[in-house]
Amino acid sequence: MAPRRAYDASGRRAAAERRRAHVVATASRLFPEHGWTGTTIAGVAREAGVSPEYVSKTFGAKQALLMLAMRSASFAGTASLSESFAALRLAEEPDPSVRLDRFVEFVCASVVPMAPFVPAMVQGASEDLGMRTLLQGARRGHVDVVTEVVPLLATGPVHPDAIDEIVVLTRSETYLVLSGELGWSVERYAAWLRRRIARAVDLTG
Repeated sequence: MAPRRAYDASGRRAAAERRRAHVVATASRLFPEHGWTGTTIAGVAREAGVSPEYVSKTFGAKQALLMLAMRSASFAGTASLSESFAALRLAEEPDPSVRLDRFVEFVCASVVPMAPFVPAMVQGASEDLGMRTLLQGARRGHVDVVTEVVPLLATGPVHPDAIDEIVVLTRSETYLVLSGELGWSVERYAAWLRRRIARAVDLTG
């Protein structure tokens, strides 16, 4: 009698992951298009071709799906803001100007894809306590990153307002105004951001 083959579940797992990724990609399209109120679990399920029960069981509440959809568009799809910032290893770079270049690239790589989700996040925070808590946490994390980066960019004492100024410069809302209302390109935003941050930390170059 021939030995029984071991069951290989890799194909099933791959199919499940593809379905999960398809739902996230669908949510990533719908939230920027329709906002918090206009995007529902049932609507995401319908567009993705799955059941609402699958979406709820797999992702939980709508706010969790929104945050996952937003993260999938930035931070390499998986890492958090703090993890992505830590991966820059800025403290190991001896040249402050290079550190600034890397930080500006990091900001653009995160803010630009994340910005379309901000209106849905803000609207959701005004209507849903869970979304409000997530948004507040995200904003605290942003301040923490800026607080950590300022000493790495500065070559000497900086103005007490430097951290607050750079928080505002690197907010997604700021990018939305410049790109959406004033028509700035990403390249123009990046060049402006570098000049303003350099000024804020008294770094020339």
